Amino acid sequence: MATELGIALLGAGTVGATVARELEVHANRLAARSGGPLVLRRVAEREPGRARELAARGVTIDADAAAAVAAADVDIVVELLGGLEPAGTLLDTALQRGLGVVTANKAVIATAGHRLVAAVRPASGGLAFEAAVGAAIPVLAVLRDSLRGDEVRRITAVINGTTNHILGRLEAGDDFDRAVADAQERGYAEANPTSDLDGHDAAQKLCILAWFAMGAEVRPEQVERRGIRDIDPSDVAAAARLGSVIRLVARAERSEAGLALSVQPTLVPRSGHSLSDLEGADNAIVVESDLAGRVVLRGRGAGAEAAASAVLSDIVAVARARRAGGEVPQAPAAPALVLDGEAAETAAWLRVRVDGSPDASDLVAEALTRGGVVVEQISPGGSDDELAVLTSPATRAALDRSLTALEGLGLPVQVVQRLDRLGATT
Repeated sequence: MATELGIALLGAGTVGATVARELEVHANRLAARSGGPLVLRRVAEREPGRARELAARGVTIDADAAAAVAAADVDIVVELLGGLEPAGTLLDTALQRGLGVVTANKAVIATAGHRLVAAVRPASGGLAFEAAVGAAIPVLAVLRDSLRGDEVRRITAVINGTTNHILGRLEAGDDFDRAVADAQERGYAEANPTSDLDGHDAAQKLCILAWFAMGAEVRPEQVERRGIRDIDPSDVAAAARLGSVIRLVARAERSEAGLALSVQPTLVPRSGHSLSDLEGADNAIVVESDLAGRVVLRGRGAGAEAAASAVLSDIVAVARARRAGGEVPQAPAAPALVLDGEAAETAAWLRVRVDGSPDASDLVAEALTRGGVVVEQISPGGSDDELAVLTSPATRAALDRSLTALEGLGLPVQVVQRLDRLGATT
């Protein structure tokens, strides 16, 4: 019979508790798939009382995560603490010890993943982190394995379930604070939802996607990032009048000039777009490559069961690799030229309020054109003095110049909202 592999679980919160339960309930299934028994031996939890049931089953419970990583009876460390520290140091220590490592920590992988991969010891089982992006959606496996012969040119994605849920609640009539509270009540958002609301979470995940899709070694601070805090019900209603919805969209696009990375609240056509009909905490990733064309992956991007699905899959993969004397493969990466945010191109949607001018549409179009931006459509907005302006793709710098020209018209002009927008075929 195959030797047991001992597991140390760091963090017994919502996801960790689900992983622990599944390791017991489906022990036979997981053993068959991983080549032998997997035994949860240690749980590190800041509040040990949360894991009282596990202690009753013989699992060692301790608040000291470093002790769990150092334990002689541990072969695989599963890190579900989140945040950069102490998680980063604990992962480093586990890899230096020659242990297999599974993590859902997008912050650590986005900032230090390449260094951690380099620290993997031979025959350890390696490092796996599918749960760091898209939860139950196996996007990293698809990019690493199924599209390894393609050149991926573009990724367009909704990869933060919390903001997607919040924007959906705004569509349903909630104000922003109530929408955030609802996401927290459902377990999608943390008590402090800053990482989600300000786009940090999505930017970290985008860096990991750019690594696996484009071989690019990039950092979250290189992503042109804006969150959803200034989106309100009037923006959602204005988008609906255009037959569109607002999503927090992460984009990576490769061109001869370099790699453009952005996370932005974005106008998405409701009809004919893969990102428009996502509900609740669902995620979707659109991958465009030279050979496969357009590949769409979608599914549950948040929630305990969805994340646990990916974590358990990674545990099985690491266990199989360790028993075979190998490591889980990782995608190669090299430093990439990332375009300055102002140099990246995007189409835009503007809500413009212009008072006291019967020919406001012509004046707005002229000002934008003067700045180098092509106007595709100008239509009445939600009130008599508001215009909805759709532009063709232009650099953010050109759009900034155009808006400066617009403000210089000498009219009482106010840009109420400015968002990126996607075409109907993405």
